[in-house]
Amino acid sequence: MTGPGPKRKKRLFAADLHIHSCLSPCAELDMTPGRIMRRAAEAGLDIVAIADHNSCENLEAAARAAGEAGVFLVPAMEITSLEEVHVLALFDTLEAAFRMQEDVYRRLDGLYGEGDRPNGIPPFRQVLVNEEDEVMGFNRRLLAGATDIRLSSLVAAVHSLGGVVIASHADRGSFSITSQLGFVPEGLDFDAFELCGEKEKQKPFNHRGQAPGLRFSDAHRLEDIGRKRTSFLLEEASLREIALALKAARGRKAVFD
Repeated sequence: MTGPGPKRKKRLFAADLHIHSCLSPCAELDMTPGRIMRRAAEAGLDIVAIADHNSCENLEAAARAAGEAGVFLVPAMEITSLEEVHVLALFDTLEAAFRMQEDVYRRLDGLYGEGDRPNGIPPFRQVLVNEEDEVMGFNRRLLAGATDIRLSSLVAAVHSLGGVVIASHADRGSFSITSQLGFVPEGLDFDAFELCGEKEKQKPFNHRGQAPGLRFSDAHRLEDIGRKRTSFLLEEASLREIALALKAARGRKAVFD
């Protein structure tokens, strides 16, 4: 009879799970996956998530660039609900992220018209690039808009794909759970809350003890990557381990930097 295998040693992984690439209409054009991953490595990050608005079309290039830079990529999107609440959706695989994207694309407001600019490029340059930072095209959907997915249904949909749901910039005055709803509804099963303020501001979101507060950069410029981060005590870099840390389960934990 054999006993349980040896326990793997846990260590701290520095993570920034809210970064926008040039696909997001609000990001700088030099926020390409290759540059993001190189900057993340320089900043000492172990785990990153590129979470573009309502799309994950730059994630395949990001995954290849992450491998080159020695950084672990968590596939992600920042989805806007019907209530105009921004939600970070983290996935274990690219396949799960693209399945969520299919639903999001069906539920967005529509496309830019062909005549909106003389060169046919939408007012926001939502740029699709490869891992070599070469422009491959433009996304013509209204990525800055809201879907018609209710917040409760959005949380459930991400969980149904094995994902993790984080309330984006939950203490901010726009596009947050507090700015749009004024409170966190009972039964809304967020796994964590991203906070913009100081550590003391975790308390309003932990009043039922259901989810931790985290800090990420929400970077739209290269120089902001990693400026705000959370460290996770994990056995390995994976979404499964991060999910355990958010529950403070099996010795894993999130450390608010």
